Amino acid sequence: MPKTMDSDSESFEKTWKPTKDILEPTILFLLGQSVLAESAISTPLYQLNSDIRSVSNKESSMTFERVEHDVPELEVETEQHTADTPRKRHLFYLAHPVNAQYRTDIPAKYYITSAVPETVGNIRLETSEARFQKTSFKALLSTNKTASDKPLFDEGTQQLLLFDIQPNWKVGRNCYRWSDSDGRQVAVEEKEDDRYKLYVTSSMSQELRDALVATWLLRLWHDTAESRQAKREFFESMASTNESTDPYMKRQCIVM
Repeated sequence: MPKTMDSDSESFEKTWKPTKDILEPTILFLLGQSVLAESAISTPLYQLNSDIRSVSNKESSMTFERVEHDVPELEVETEQHTADTPRKRHLFYLAHPVNAQYRTDIPAKYYITSAVPETVGNIRLETSEARFQKTSFKALLSTNKTASDKPLFDEGTQQLLLFDIQPNWKVGRNCYRWSDSDGRQVAVEEKEDDRYKLYVTSSMSQELRDALVATWLLRLWHDTAESRQAKREFFESMASTNESTDPYMKRQCIVM
């Protein structure tokens, strides 16, 4: 009897061997292009190279970096980096290809690829409509994959369920509950006073925390790019482009 995705997803803990570093629960929030902890608001933990909450952002890919403040003393110091200087470690690419919904050469509209082999792997974000037109998400993991692999993702039951992301109707409209493959809550996200927050409720490895935060930012990017304002601006720009390249419209302008 073939395995289902659910049965495979339950083997995530067995297939992935994290480092010994275990991070405790914390509260994170997004500020511009940085992710910070409420316990240390002056110290960025992660960094993007672009603002995912800007509707005018037309990027199709973004870099996701972890900011490391405790650099091992054995590492060689350079003029650009000393033991007291934070170091940015490039972990992932967040991707939303242009006109992804009309293309067949890419596996998903929103996905994450690993920049280095030391991460959990490549992640694709699948969406489905929940109640009251609210979207739910599944983050599906292809382990041992990076941005240089072809194909980027495993097929069918080889994919593991990394996170199940469901609207939390008991709390509020802008809240989501994040669960692992066993249904255990690992995080809750919400928008509070125009600030996007991620309450990490479970202890986890550094690699899993990196994947959690990257997937959270990808989900927020989805909300921005799929918003009514973003779609309106897209169709207005398309209409403007068509008018400027239509020979008939040009002749009309000349006659007038």
